[in-house]
Parts: sequence; C-alpha cells; structure tokens
Amino acid sequence: MNLVHRPEPGGHGRLARRAFLAGVAGVSAGAIVGRARTVARAAVSAAPGAEVIHGAELRGMYLTSNNRLAEGRFGTMFKKLPPFAPRDDLLEGLARTMVEDQTVPDDSLLNTSPRLFAGFTFIGQFIDHDITFDNTPLTQQQADPYATTNFRTPRYDLDSVYGRGPVTEPQFYDPADPDKLLVTPNIHGVQDMPRDGNGRAIIPEARNDENLILVQLHQAIAQFHNQIVDHARAQGIRREWVFETARRLTRWHYQWAVTHDFLPRFVGDGLIGPSGTVYKEIAGKPPVITLNYYRPTNKDGRPFMPVEFAVAAYRFGHSLIRPFYVINQSTLDRGGVPAFGPDGGFNLNGGRPIPPDLVIEWRNILPVDQSFPARKPRKIDTKLSLPLTTLPGSVVPPPDPTIHLAVRNSLRGKSVGLASGQQVARAMRAPVLTNAALGLSNDPGWAGEAPLWYYILKEAELPPNNAERLGAVGGRIVAEVLVGLLQRDPNSYLYLDPAWKPTPPIAPATGQFTFVDLLRFAGAA
Repeated sequence: MNLVHRPEPGGHGRLARRAFLAGVAGVSAGAIVGRARTVARAAVSAAPGAEVIHGAELRGMYLTSNNRLAEGRFGTMFKKLPPFAPRDDLLEGLARTMVEDQTVPDDSLLNTSPRLFAGFTFIGQFIDHDITFDNTPLTQQQADPYATTNFRTPRYDLDSVYGRGPVTEPQFYDPADPDKLLVTPNIHGVQDMPRDGNGRAIIPEARNDENLILVQLHQAIAQFHNQIVDHARAQGIRREWVFETARRLTRWHYQWAVTHDFLPRFVGDGLIGPSGTVYKEIAGKPPVITLNYYRPTNKDGRPFMPVEFAVAAYRFGHSLIRPFYVINQSTLDRGGVPAFGPDGGFNLNGGRPIPPDLVIEWRNILPVDQSFPARKPRKIDTKLSLPLTTLPGSVVPPPDPTIHLAVRNSLRGKSVGLASGQQVARAMRAPVLTNAALGLSNDPGWAGEAPLWYYILKEAELPPNNAERLGAVGGRIVAEVLVGLLQRDPNSYLYLDPAWKPTPPIAPATGQFTFVDLLRFAGAA
C-alpha cells in the first residue's frame, strides 16, 4: 500500500489506507481520539485519585442502574422513563453495521457544515476530560466507590490543567515562576508539557496525553494562562493575587468559548445565541437560561453528570473522527498522519514527547486563517471510521472480547439503564422518529424502540440536520447539560458575574472570543 502520496483536497488519501488502520487502531469507549495506556503506566503521571484511562469505568457511572432517582457524580435526566433493554444480540448486530462504507470516496464522508472543522473533535475531547476529571482524594474515593455523594467533578473549570493549584501540586508549575504552568522544551527541543523519564506528560489529567493533538491543545491552554499572568502583572495586580486572577480569567474565557463557539456549532443557534431557547445572549445584560430537562433534584441542587449525556448524546464525537489527519506540511507530504498506530511510529499516539515532525499548525484543523481552508471532521451520523472497530489490549485488556467501539457504546447504554430514543423524544415533546425512519429492522425484539445513542446519531444524520449538527433530542441534551453545569459551578462567570463578557486585549472585541482567539493570545496560532 502507498502511504506517501499527496492527499486530494480535503481528504487524506486512498481507500486502501483505511484497511491499514484496522490492524493498528486504538481508542476507548470514552475517548474521542487516542490510545489510552494501562493503569500501571498511567498512574505514574496522574494526580492522586484521578481516573487515568478510558478502559476503566468512570467512578459512579453505574449508579443509575441501581437507583434511577440517585444523583451522585452521575444520575439520570429522565428519571420516570424505564430502561430500554433489548437483547444483546440485537444491540451487537446493529452496532456492527455502524462502520463507514469502505468503497466510497473518502471526501464523501466529510462533514459539509461550513461551521465545523476537524479541530473541534479534540476540543470536544478536552471538554469531556475536564468535566469527567475526578480529583477526589483517593481515601474519599475508597469511602464512596459508587460516587453516591460526590458532586465535585462535573465542572469545566480547568482542574484538568490546574490540578489542586501550585501549593498542593507544584509539579505542574514553573519552579522559577510558580504563578505559571510549566511548559518546557522536550528532548527534541520542541515546546511541550513536562515529561517523566518514560516520556509521559506530567499533567493532572493523564487522558490529555492520549494523542498528540490533544496534548498540544492542553499545552496551548497552559500557555494562555501564562500570557494572562503577564497581562495581570502589567495591569499592576498585587503579586499575591496574580495566580488567582490569571486562573479566573483563563477559566472564564475558556467557558465563554465552550458556550459561544463550541456549542452553537454542534447544537445550532436556535439553542445557543441571541435567540437561543437554552442560552439566550442579551447585549449588556446577563443571558436568559432555560433548562427544561436538566434539573438536579438533590436537596442542594448540586450538579451531576446525566448518563443520557455521558453515555449517549455527547458520544456523537465518536462519529467525527478521521482515520488520518493533516496537521502540518510534513504530514501533508506524507499523505496524512494516522490517528492511531504502533508505539513510536508516525501516528498521533500520545504518551511521548512531541516529535518535531508532528508539531501542530492549528490552521490545518481550525479556522485560524480565512484564506487557508481548515480540514473537516467526519459527518455526525451512524457510521464510525474503520479504526474504531478494533480496540487494542491497552484499552480493552484481555479477556474482554468487546473490541468494537460501537458495540461497547451500545452495551454500556443498556448497562446504565438508558431509556430508548423514542421515550426520551416523547418526554422532550420533540418529533419522534419511528424505527422504520431510523433504518432499524422490524425484529420484534426492538418493540418499536431504538437505543438512545443510535437514535441521536441517526436524528443528526437525517434531514433537516443532514449530518451537520445534532438534532432535537441530542442537541437539547448537550446544550442543557453544558449550560447547566456552568450555571451551577461556583467558579464560573455565569455563577459569579453572569453579565461578564470578554474584552480586548484578550478578546478581539467585547463579547467575542473563540478557541481560535485563545490559541492566538496564547501564541500557539
């Protein structure tokens, strides 16, 4: 096979290369792109008590299978709906059909939305890691293994970058300037996160070192914080206030970008924006928030992670993954870099110092340069890239036989007690798609219902969404959960100062700030 030709515009090469990936693929059921490491390897660089691989279940995820009403780290949005439990063979049979057609041109599989670019796959993965990062001390985890009382984790406050701060976890900070996060040249002379003797990143959230694009996004956010430190000092902020000022501003700009840049691209302006029905932006005033379905019922109103989001709606990201990426001229000359591959090879595997030929130029996958066409992700549909059908032992340790990502996702949905897609649609008063419209068989085992994850992907695939964005059910769940988590986070701008808006010089204009702007201010793009 030829892996060294120049790809066609927008695509990454010939059909034969897809088959190559089947033997070297690696991704976990919770990951978006990357190869996870074993528990023993990951624990070296992880914060104490942190979840470090996707192969291990997130603590508390199966709480809902025991108690539909419980709200700990996880819970259910639709507590009155019964679990949907079709036969395992039906679920597995459907899941094995969820693979891209290997006989069609690669470009026909790319997303056609003018708003979506390949880099948002990794931004979505970073957000996922931030809101599912568990830095609960190990003793507390052991005392509450099912996470029935811990509500600490579901916030996107960048604890995945900051850990517990420079006093408690100084290893993540620059010893010469502890207000700043440590970014340093690696053994190749490339700017990188600090690395241990085995090459693994010394960062709070080990999953952010799963692939080379994700760890460079993590690095860019660290650099953004460091630039904010310099900005705060230039503004005359008192020395003892500099770190907290920089952390607050970094968090708030990141949260703003999630809400105003990432979310609308996937759920649409009808839910998030000046006319949004979930988050309605109003000039000069706090936004109007309307949450119809994400309503924590615990006595303190504390946030939790709904399984409908974590195990179904937010897993739309799996359909975005490309088998090959172009991230710089070197990867373009070689026909794209495989998303996965053997350790130490020409691929995006993480857990190693960033190689010189895989330093990212963000304009290749995000709209940094309007004159340079950033590449697209895959469609939001029911078809996953070929690499996601073969999970390695590093993610699914033997003797677990389930090495197909769609199979794992489908069986997990049943295990946590998800309701069917049609049940959730009815509860949301959204248009209800029949199994015939969804393309499911008429096997009586379905009882006229469909798995929620499959339903959400198919809803996005069909008109009027046309595989460009999430539909009524998936979009509303994603929008309400991410906005609801922000609203209940005592460190967020929406909680502390809901009328706050980014301003120059950090933002290009008042109320305008995107992930591209973050990269630019950080000096990464």
